[in-house]
Amino acid sequence: MSRDLQSRPYTAWQLITAYWRSEQRLFAYSFYIFVILMSISIVGMEVVFNYWYNYFYDALQDYDKHGALDLLIIFVFLATVFIVLAVYRYYLQSYLGLRWRNWLTNQFLTRWLEKKSYYYLENFDAATDNPDQRIQEDIGSLVTTSLDLSVGLIASVTTFFAFIYILWTLSGHFVIPLGKWGSIDIPGYLVWVSIIYAIFGTFCAFKIGYPLVGLNFEQQRREANFRFSLVDLRSHAEHVALYRGEQHQKGILTGLFDRVLSNWYAIILRQKLLLWFTAGYNQVSVILPLVVVLPNYFSKVFKLGGLMQALRAFGQIQDALSFLINSYSQIAQWRAVVQRLLTFLNHMTEAEVHAVTENQFVHNVIPQNKIITKNLTILTPFGEKLLEGINEEFVHGKNYLIKGSSGLGKSTFIRVLAGIWPYGSGEISLPENKSIMYLPQRAYMPIGTLKEALLFPDKITSFSDERLISILNSCDMPELAKRLYDVSMWSEQLSPGELQRIAFARVLIHEPDWVFLDESTSALDLPHEKHLYELIKQMLPECSLVSVGHQPSVEEFHDYQVDLTKYGIERVIA
Repeated sequence: MSRDLQSRPYTAWQLITAYWRSEQRLFAYSFYIFVILMSISIVGMEVVFNYWYNYFYDALQDYDKHGALDLLIIFVFLATVFIVLAVYRYYLQSYLGLRWRNWLTNQFLTRWLEKKSYYYLENFDAATDNPDQRIQEDIGSLVTTSLDLSVGLIASVTTFFAFIYILWTLSGHFVIPLGKWGSIDIPGYLVWVSIIYAIFGTFCAFKIGYPLVGLNFEQQRREANFRFSLVDLRSHAEHVALYRGEQHQKGILTGLFDRVLSNWYAIILRQKLLLWFTAGYNQVSVILPLVVVLPNYFSKVFKLGGLMQALRAFGQIQDALSFLINSYSQIAQWRAVVQRLLTFLNHMTEAEVHAVTENQFVHNVIPQNKIITKNLTILTPFGEKLLEGINEEFVHGKNYLIKGSSGLGKSTFIRVLAGIWPYGSGEISLPENKSIMYLPQRAYMPIGTLKEALLFPDKITSFSDERLISILNSCDMPELAKRLYDVSMWSEQLSPGELQRIAFARVLIHEPDWVFLDESTSALDLPHEKHLYELIKQMLPECSLVSVGHQPSVEEFHDYQVDLTKYGIERVIA
């Protein structure tokens, strides 16, 4: 059974433990055990330091010069061991986090891409926002915070049990006189004081800080929306500049940023309340052990060294018991991150299930080199009919022009044939062992070298640079032939016309049997349009073209016209 993230709903526990049940679990548990052992060793060093304080301050009280110097030498050795343990615990924990993040990121990327979830979420799901941030930022935060909190919790529990015996021993007995009713003898009273105080602090911290969970979740969402709008402005800088839409964009950005600030201010107010409490709690924690320990010191239950040891032990137990209080803000952020990743993961599953449920298309593979549609009905995501009863046959060796009014559903028809539109029913038959390419109106250019972008989506390692340069020259792009190994954001750097010429260059590179062109020459002038169509026919005479277009200029390059108007649904305009 695969231990990867599956296409099913997940709980928070299942998401967090997925890595620990994966093929890397032996590595994960081994490193985690080493981290825990080092954390326990560090706690053991704290216990040793605690006794060292006792001996050292007793030596000072007794004016034992040689004893104090010997103890200082011992301290240097102990501190060296402590530093080595602390450094290597950090290294092992960080490396474990790196491996965990790598595995979880790859799992999310696979889930996002393998069943076209990225397409469904982007086009048909309004509930999932900013998947890029969830993969890039939230996964790293989940891993780091989970390790910090779990290791911190184990260290706190170990500290509590390591120091409770010391503090119990140093506490002695605390007698509360009750007059004629006698008295109450409380053994280990310092331990009880620290426990009661920590329980009170934890309860108050949870009561005050609980709203931070929802506020942090909302803050991440608003920050991501603001950042996405900034990236969107960069991506469409030319459009905004041509429209002179700076003020409009500023209004949008300002509105989104105001939402960021308003929620941030709510977090500040809640954090202020929590800080009032935690700051006061921590300050009282400084004076409280003195108040409860000094009676034993003045009663000569122990000397100065015992006083310092008791104070340090009380502080250690107090810190251990206050782990939840001091970590509450981090816990709130962690819960918000877990919720964001869970909603993302589960929305992918919902989108995939919805696509499978709505998809009533039957895909067949036939030996004939034909593309056939039978009784094809295409719906919108809201269940409205776009086209109905499409019965068409495309025979290899012929070229077809798909026509129809704007908004009729021509591009959606191409998406159905490509298998990415899930709404509708009918039968689609595609030829066996024949390659089909689909060219959208705007060619996609992945980030990387120009050569990698030209070879997209395949990596044809045997394709020579000379052949690429020849194709670029044929497509009237000699200036790009010199930049095969330049790395750039080509989608932003190239004009729409250049991007469409790149799409035709890809056709020449991949040499498909069929090419569907969805208004793939809309940004070209007539001479370039004619040149590219003729180039395909000349260099790939066995390739059949199926084009979607409005312009009469493309008609001469096709043998037949398919008018989808006859399959359209009459719509009554109110």
